[in-house]
Amino acid sequence: MQLKTDIGFGKKIRAVWLDSALDHAAAGQTFDQIKESLAKEIAANNPGPEAIRKIQTSIKRVWFTPPDYCLALRNDALSLIHRNASPATRLLLHWGMSIAAYPFIGSVAEALGRLMKLQKDARLADVERRIREQHGDRDFVGRITKYDVSSFLDWGVLAETKQRGVYQLTKPTRPHSNEQLAWLAEALMISRDKNQMRFSELCNHPALFPFTLDKLNTAVLQNNPRLRVERQSLNQEFIFLER
Repeated sequence: MQLKTDIGFGKKIRAVWLDSALDHAAAGQTFDQIKESLAKEIAANNPGPEAIRKIQTSIKRVWFTPPDYCLALRNDALSLIHRNASPATRLLLHWGMSIAAYPFIGSVAEALGRLMKLQKDARLADVERRIREQHGDRDFVGRITKYDVSSFLDWGVLAETKQRGVYQLTKPTRPHSNEQLAWLAEALMISRDKNQMRFSELCNHPALFPFTLDKLNTAVLQNNPRLRVERQSLNQEFIFLER
């Protein structure tokens, strides 16, 4: 069984590969059916067999054989892409599935989001330092963090400044529907391993920095049957995730 402790992307994962995988998965194809064609796409940028294998493993986990704890999330994503297949929808679905299937990636996203809220940009060195504090000062932690950030750059949610290794947020993406917002909320809670979360925390969570959440309210979350809203005081609303 795939666990939440599994590490993040072992190579940079380009958006075009995820788009292709999502389209195939939405069409009902299995990973084995598209493995060869996907390898050819990857080989255009990463010809080495070990690099291809690592990239395929990451894509497979996100869109074909996700961990049990986010299988329902993936299935709903395939329904959402049938309703709207715009670039904005694809980004939202890739982001949500990546942080859910790989919570380490969610930690990298959260570190980036916190830094950019504080100072409008983020240094890779600062992101790595925060991740090492959480996951230990091991070589692979820094390496995987770099691959995750490199993937975010390719997806267009970050832009590198004139100073190498310093990033800024690009224009945030607005979800197309209430269903997408409710789906993204579940993805965040899975990623952060939360069965409950204050609504105010969810609305301002740094791991969702690529998205504009101004239309998110508790009524919107009722579009997701696995989410439940409870008011526990005069001004505190909590979101519960039904596993």
